[in-house]
Amino acid sequence: MYIFRQIKKDEIPELFQIIMARVSWMDEVGIHQWNETKYDECYPPAYFEAHRQAGHTFVLTDGENGEILAGAVLKDTDERWDHISGSQEDSAVYLHNFATRLGHKGIGSTFLSMAESYAKSNGVRYFRLDSAVGNKKLTEYYSSRGYVPVGECVDALYTGILRQKEL
Repeated sequence: MYIFRQIKKDEIPELFQIIMARVSWMDEVGIHQWNETKYDECYPPAYFEAHRQAGHTFVLTDGENGEILAGAVLKDTDERWDHISGSQEDSAVYLHNFATRLGHKGIGSTFLSMAESYAKSNGVRYFRLDSAVGNKKLTEYYSSRGYVPVGECVDALYTGILRQKEL
């Protein structure tokens, strides 16, 4: 059994460790993304704490032992989408900083499904996210889940494909 919920203050370091493990993993498998954008400087623990205080940082835990298996920031606005015509008039949830604990295959899909359900239950029309340009595997994954590319974004050293799914 999994539990999808807002993160607690004392869990921020655990989520940050999961993210940094993913950064190291990207180096190991040759993915050029967070490991090349000074991720830990752009998104330090204080970033996640600020979003926790705003009610935007969520985790998926193992219901048996409470271990965090995945986490992300779910925002209700996103400046990366400002240049996409009509996007600011639509109700949406924007997924950021999404990471899963290594060794838990399929947990990302579970988190996404629960986050989409959360958004839908709050009357949101679109679930939006972005992924790095050039990450073919992630592009295929998000396409298989019904996410449609609608544009690109640039954020410092990162260039991403903006994707959305109507709920």
